[in-house]
Amino acid sequence: MEAIEGGCFLEKGSSLKNDPFIKPDTVTYSVTNDSLDMFIGFNATCCSEYNALSSIKGDSILIKIQTTQIGMCNCVCYYTYNFKFVGSGDSYRYRVSVDDYLNFVGVIER
Repeated sequence: MEAIEGGCFLEKGSSLKNDPFIKPDTVTYSVTNDSLDMFIGFNATCCSEYNALSSIKGDSILIKIQTTQIGMCNCVCYYTYNFKFVGSGDSYRYRVSVDDYLNFVGVIER
């Protein structure tokens, strides 16, 4: 598994900071051959720092994103993660939790 940060995780001064157009909190995925790519995007206060953990237990993918440093900036950012799994099975359930307040659940089917 690999997690790639994007959005507001980009270097300071990014044009994505304080974007006046709030993007939807979302989880999307794509399956190619034996690889699964999951995209997670969420809105939160700028300048926050996060830790992301993922695991596969049986037929479930569990992703937990938690704030490690609360942002004190007066703006909203769209944070993104791309999780890449190689050698994934035919179908999985997924549960994504961002700070225990924003939750996504679903089924990934090939």
